[in-house]
Amino acid sequence: MSMYVTFDKQLELRDVADGAETSTAAETGLAFDPLEAGDFKAIVYVTARAATGTVSIAIETDATEGFGGSPVSVGSVTIPVSTIGVFEIPLSSSQIAGLDPDAAAIRVKATLGGTTPSVTYGAYLVPAVR
Repeated sequence: MSMYVTFDKQLELRDVADGAETSTAAETGLAFDPLEAGDFKAIVYVTARAATGTVSIAIETDATEGFGGSPVSVGSVTIPVSTIGVFEIPLSSSQIAGLDPDAAAIRVKATLGGTTPSVTYGAYLVPAVR
């Protein structure tokens, strides 16, 4: 099964073609009103993960697209060592409103730790399927 599916490129949080992350890194934020989005989810697809270190992928919101304020984590997933595959982070307007009522932008952030961590991943947003 392919991890690559059709999605709206405007809702891409990270292009897998950007390559491996070997230290904590946040991607550029997207102007996006998560408070008007209803139920949706972030799809994180991992194509490579080192056998060492720790990796957590989080979805963050902020009041500005430049993330100059105080980003708020609204969902995350931990990627086990040596694991590839597709991970879903469920999100909703009501959940985000409770955590970050001023949210006007969204991004993905990989937090890596330990000895020689590495992850290659892509991420995008899609509507939740009922």
